[in-house]
Amino acid sequence: MNRQSKFVRVVCLVVVALMAISIIAPLLMAFAEETPKERMERIKKEIEASKNEISRLEGNKEQAEQLKQHYLALANALKAQLAAIKEDIAAQRESIEAKNAEIAAKVEDVAREKAQFEQRMKGMYEMSRQSNLAMLLGIEDISQMQRFTENLQQITVRDTELVANLREQQAELEQQRAELEQQLAELADREQEATDTIAEYANAIQQADNSISAAQAQITAQEEYQADLAAQYTAAKKEWEEWVRAQKVDMEFNGVFQWPIPGYYNLSSDFGTKRVIYGVADVHRGMDIPAPAGTKIYAAADGVVSTSNHWSYGISVKLSHGNDVATIYGHMSSRVVSDGQVVTKGQLIGYVGSTGNSTGNHLHFEVNVNGAPVSAWPYLKS
Repeated sequence: MNRQSKFVRVVCLVVVALMAISIIAPLLMAFAEETPKERMERIKKEIEASKNEISRLEGNKEQAEQLKQHYLALANALKAQLAAIKEDIAAQRESIEAKNAEIAAKVEDVAREKAQFEQRMKGMYEMSRQSNLAMLLGIEDISQMQRFTENLQQITVRDTELVANLREQQAELEQQRAELEQQLAELADREQEATDTIAEYANAIQQADNSISAAQAQITAQEEYQADLAAQYTAAKKEWEEWVRAQKVDMEFNGVFQWPIPGYYNLSSDFGTKRVIYGVADVHRGMDIPAPAGTKIYAAADGVVSTSNHWSYGISVKLSHGNDVATIYGHMSSRVVSDGQVVTKGQLIGYVGSTGNSTGNHLHFEVNVNGAPVSAWPYLKS
């Protein structure tokens, strides 16, 4: 592991620690008073939150990896185009060099023909002087002199046209060279544009790599944090099990219960009622007492709070009364007692609600003897 990776990992560990402190700090006072079960449940939730965070980070890492592969593909394709552009530039330069050689050769042709033309002009000038002299000396054949003069004129016109034609060819070659140079300039622009784009892709790939490294470092930090939570959970669970064994207090139950919510005596369902819940046949384990949300719930007898929630009963309180008798108060909106707390008959323990598997505000009141549900009426009537 290089120094940069170690640094990123340390930073991520610090960030995770700070996040944990920021979340936990406001609850420190509450945790100081939490029961073993509450501690176990809290740690369980923190483990779940850490798992969710790892899933989120893994998603971010996967997105960064996909983005990296995308830019790698674009960069590779553009590099192939750039290589082809460079080949075109090399071929274009060769064409320009060849065209320069043609122009140079044409310039030499023009110079050579011009020199020969000038030489012939000089010769014709000398011959013209001699012709005039011959006329002065009385040459008799005038037609011969005229033909000679005409020939000299034809030679002059031909040489002039030849030089002009060579110069036109030179100009055409220079125009072709200018076009080649323009094409070369366009290829150079394309080369620069491709080079700049490849640099942008390289930067995007580097950023994706950084994101991948950061996500992996955070995942590692979360995994270490999760391992620590797992150890804490194991310790809390052991403490909870020891606590449960210690809660088997020896209380004397006198066999008489107080009605848990005075003023509300109608039942929507009694113990043993057969019913169908979500398509499943069920025999009711207690009595359901409808009451408005927030109605106060009182302990039916002296007891020890031994549990506080249930997947079906929602927020609930279970009181152990001794002689293997217990009462359960389900679907509360909130509770005001803690696990392990000793309560007295008629003490406020919570409020009516509709939490858990419930279709309306009511109290589920259940009596257990030796762990099995029984009717509460004999205890209430007596």
